[in-house]
Amino acid sequence: MLAPLLAPLVAPLLAPLQVVLLASAACTTPYHVPARPSQSADYPVAIPAGVDRLEVQFHDGLLTLETGPRLECSVTVDVLADDPAALQAMAEKARPEFRTSGDGHTAALQVALPSGADLNDVRTTWRVRAPAGATVAVRTRKGGVVARGATSDLEVDGGSGFVDARMAGGSALLATTSGSVALRGDYVAADLRSVLGRIDVCAPKPSGARLDLRVNCDRGGVYLDLLPGQRFDFQFHGETRQVECDPEVRVQWQQIGEESGVEYTYGRLGDLVAASQGKVVVDANSSVRVRLQPGTESLAASR
Repeated sequence: MLAPLLAPLVAPLLAPLQVVLLASAACTTPYHVPARPSQSADYPVAIPAGVDRLEVQFHDGLLTLETGPRLECSVTVDVLADDPAALQAMAEKARPEFRTSGDGHTAALQVALPSGADLNDVRTTWRVRAPAGATVAVRTRKGGVVARGATSDLEVDGGSGFVDARMAGGSALLATTSGSVALRGDYVAADLRSVLGRIDVCAPKPSGARLDLRVNCDRGGVYLDLLPGQRFDFQFHGETRQVECDPEVRVQWQQIGEESGVEYTYGRLGDLVAASQGKVVVDANSSVRVRLQPGTESLAASR
């Protein structure tokens, strides 16, 4: 009953509002973020004979390490800027810098973030090949590092980027602040560290050499995978209740001792009736999960 009576009164009030909305819609255009000029350049790097340690430093990007007959490296540098003139200046400043040590055994390769550049203005993609006996050392703030069947030694000091290493005989020294760390393959020594990230590590198959594996993780959690028939001397710093094992994996605590001022609980981990294949040292303030991975054959029979 009220609607027919109120319509003549409401219509004059709505008419100006409709005009304003229609005018606003007619003047509104979709907002597009202007594309920033970009440039990509490839740089092959000639590494002199006799160099057996390559040190690489970059801010953001990805480094891939593979095995090869000699040390080889190439890098692609992608840069962004606000205008073409600034882009050209940025590209000149973001060129790789290469130098060698006085004895000729160490080479350093760096792509620096130019002064005044935004954190995302320079990104690099590295492709490195290294033989057994060489060392590749990487420093990065937010870049990632991937090793595919590396026979060389690998050292990584990272910030927020991930580290994923599959080794084929080399050793691994991998550290990151907030990134994740994953290690698998064949190796005889490894030291893994992360403050905030998760650490995943697979124990290598028996090779005759005793394993020395050290893991230090503050908050991200540790996931350790063993194969059937493996046993290791276990050294743990933290609350022993944090260590959780699959039903097929046993942990036997034996004694408490001190090393370099740090209190450890010593024991055995894995198949308790098998011979020890080395030592695993874990320092963790978060959970430690020990899992049993399926094996294609009995490790006890292969020894």
